[in-house]
Amino acid sequence: MPEPLHSNQPSVSDLSSDLKNMTSNRFLSTPIASKKNRISSLIKPYEFWHPRIFEAPFYAYLAFQCLINRIGPKALAKANYNLDHGEIGIGSKYSSQLAFNQDFFLPTTLIEDNLNEAEKKAFILNFIQEHGYPAILKSDVGCVGKGIVKIDSETDLDEKIHLLMGDFILQKFTTYDYECGIFYIRQNGVPKISGINKKHFPTVIGNGQDNIMTLAKNHKRFTHHWHSFLQKIDVDRVPSEDEKVRLSFIGSHTLGCKFTDDGHLITPELEQAIFKVFENQPGFNFGRVDVKSPNEVALKKGEFVVIEVNGVASLPTHMFDPKFSIFQAYKIFFEHAKYLAQIGREHKNKPMELLSLREVLAKAKHNQSMLNQVHHQLKD
Repeated sequence: MPEPLHSNQPSVSDLSSDLKNMTSNRFLSTPIASKKNRISSLIKPYEFWHPRIFEAPFYAYLAFQCLINRIGPKALAKANYNLDHGEIGIGSKYSSQLAFNQDFFLPTTLIEDNLNEAEKKAFILNFIQEHGYPAILKSDVGCVGKGIVKIDSETDLDEKIHLLMGDFILQKFTTYDYECGIFYIRQNGVPKISGINKKHFPTVIGNGQDNIMTLAKNHKRFTHHWHSFLQKIDVDRVPSEDEKVRLSFIGSHTLGCKFTDDGHLITPELEQAIFKVFENQPGFNFGRVDVKSPNEVALKKGEFVVIEVNGVASLPTHMFDPKFSIFQAYKIFFEHAKYLAQIGREHKNKPMELLSLREVLAKAKHNQSMLNQVHHQLKD
């Protein structure tokens, strides 16, 4: 406990004067204060840590769970034994989508890399003729929102088509802007939603003075990745005071979305609608489905379209809610490691063609390299 004030201690007025001096610009500009400010600027909330750092404890705990459940790492893929390696990001996203009833998905097709540029353009224009502008192009090995571009016109297409590398997914754009990630697990035949997060897209609020680019760069979630969608906006425009400007349609944490824990959105109607997506695919038991709805009310009624399905490499993204402490986030993360190991054990005897760990890592490295190259080309 602090010592009581004695008569020979500074008076209240003296303390007030000292406090003013401490908070003055002169005091804050001292080397000690500057050093503290530099150190504090390096301490980031866990949601902004490098993925390899943040995920390291998860993989250590997952290895522990494999030991407890007496399975090898390869058995984890068998949680989703009907998808390529359980859908860990080394196979085709389009092939994964085809494993499910397409009635729940937006109209989607695949542009194969072996087509020449003219053939790709004709293929895309035929799709757009049927479904209209805009259309979405995204890498077939895509993840975390990289390699995604919206095509609003044929001019847009001409500017981007030569940048495509590898197979690309072509998908109809939806005007629904209420997007959520819903984590689905099924153990012993019993499905459940283990978590749900709403995606809050990068938005700036005008002050009547600064243009959109300045406002974006001052946003606390701004990174160089934002240029991939800022190029579609008139960044020189000065929004009026208090005007809200949404900057992106891509629901990616890496690209600036804030994720929140929204378990309150789960209703019996939503559960039944999600379960119906997967009921005819027994080989999918662990992963996150990204959906869009017109609004919250519609989502709660189970009215949505599926954007994509992510498999055993999925993160329970509701853990990134800024309200959570690092300990609360890891509790959610570790809980899903336990689910994955248990489900892997449940299906460990299912036949499945699996590459060696070395081959998996080599393929993952190749895909990531190609994806990063495409992302930077589209961004620049």
